[in-house]
Amino acid sequence: MKKKFLQIFILFLLSACVANQTIQTVQAGDFEMNCAQLNYELTNLGAKFEEVKSESGATGDNVALGFFFWPGIIVNEQQARKNQESINARMTHLTKLYSEKCLKN
Repeated sequence: MKKKFLQIFILFLLSACVANQTIQTVQAGDFEMNCAQLNYELTNLGAKFEEVKSESGATGDNVALGFFFWPGIIVNEQQARKNQESINARMTHLTKLYSEKCLKN
């Protein structure tokens, strides 16, 4: 019975953790993208940023994790911040490319 409870508890802790969703700022093929592709990528990144942002703060996972393993909240917040920063850096890079390619008159 104890072993079963421990397995369920460990599974709960792992499911409450924020996933590593960091992305590279510059990726292969960025400079070959046309305006429509850059716009599409920026739109997708905006949606992904909102998804990652929702994993930060007083989420149900963080509250539940706080009852059982409070340091996990700190780890979750750090990972969520890294995810947000990586997406923001990529959006900045692609916005610069978009401005150079598509907005120059």
